[in-house]
Amino acid sequence: MSGAKFTSNEVRVLFFAFFSVVMGLMAVDFFNPSLPAIQKDLSVGQGAMKNLIVFYMIVLGLAQFFYGSFSDTRGRKVALTTGLAVAAVGLFLGYTADSVVMLNVSRVLTALGTASCTVISRALIVDTLQQPDKLRRAFSYFSMASQLSPSLAPLIGSFIGVRFGWHVQFLLFAVAVVAGLVMIARMMPETHPAANRQQGGTSKVQAYTAVLKNVNFTSYSIASALIFSFTIAFYATAPFAFDALNVSPVGNSLFYILYSLSIICGSFFNSWIRRPPRDTYVIGLGVYLAIFVLSAFADLDSSLVKVGLFSVALGFTCGVMAPLTLTLSMTTVETARGAASAVQGAIKMFFTGLLLVVFDSVFISGFSSIVLIFLGFAAVLLVLFALTAMANRTEKVSA
Repeated sequence: MSGAKFTSNEVRVLFFAFFSVVMGLMAVDFFNPSLPAIQKDLSVGQGAMKNLIVFYMIVLGLAQFFYGSFSDTRGRKVALTTGLAVAAVGLFLGYTADSVVMLNVSRVLTALGTASCTVISRALIVDTLQQPDKLRRAFSYFSMASQLSPSLAPLIGSFIGVRFGWHVQFLLFAVAVVAGLVMIARMMPETHPAANRQQGGTSKVQAYTAVLKNVNFTSYSIASALIFSFTIAFYATAPFAFDALNVSPVGNSLFYILYSLSIICGSFFNSWIRRPPRDTYVIGLGVYLAIFVLSAFADLDSSLVKVGLFSVALGFTCGVMAPLTLTLSMTTVETARGAASAVQGAIKMFFTGLLLVVFDSVFISGFSSIVLIFLGFAAVLLVLFALTAMANRTEKVSA
């Protein structure tokens, strides 16, 4: 894709945006392969472990609104460092947890803190980049950078868990969060100076209301949640499917790497493709349906090779589609882009948490059940797109 190069200041901001999103995602990816081991150690059912993910995502979504408002009035750096401090406390509690109740408290606190990573990472980008071509490339690179977590964190985390136990995983990641907090406090530039900050609650409420009234913004933000659910559900439920197929946590992590690399390839493809974002998105919807219909008849549980092919196809398509939803939602917002970033993240994470409730109600004994749920999500994506197109046509006619 043609376009102006990023300036040195923009590159610096993008680094911290990417670093922030990676830290936020690692708070989940670092522990996912160890879920079966934690389940056995705490003597609880599969549902209790899946609830950890559901609660985490819902809290993560709701907390976005706080950090959106907080960063608009106090600045991005203060909001991010505050959130990381809360996350560190939650992770230290996880290190001391000896029951599923304490582990849930730990995960809720961690989600309350890492919600800052989700909001601020996007806010840094929209604060700094205004040109549409730069914004699309930045979100493509953003999606690629986010895969550093699922490609490396599960492998490292599972190795530590197998070697030293899952409690040590929480301790070491808490230390890493504190180190990241110090680096951000000392080196990250403030992209939202005091002169641009909102003061008072009325303007903030109006900003949130304005972006929610934008049909394209809200629709593509919900679509972003559905697409993100494919990846989160894959990471959260695959350990139980692989465990049923007698695949070790380390082996599970190798499939995570394959999936992550596929997402990176898809995001790179999206960064230079010349077809308009909306046209590419429509093609992607058809590809999703094809993947899930074919996989439903392929009996994935009969062969790890089939699971690998499914992982590659799904990961590549998500790599293309995820940054497209961010681009299509954010480029329709002309004002209050910081508030829009917070709302977009809140919708994405909150709806992802609700969608994961579907997986919470299904016992995972292999990949067949996962594929069928994904097929239902793809159908919802199609319906959502059709309704958005109808609303846009109606708006044009009335105008």
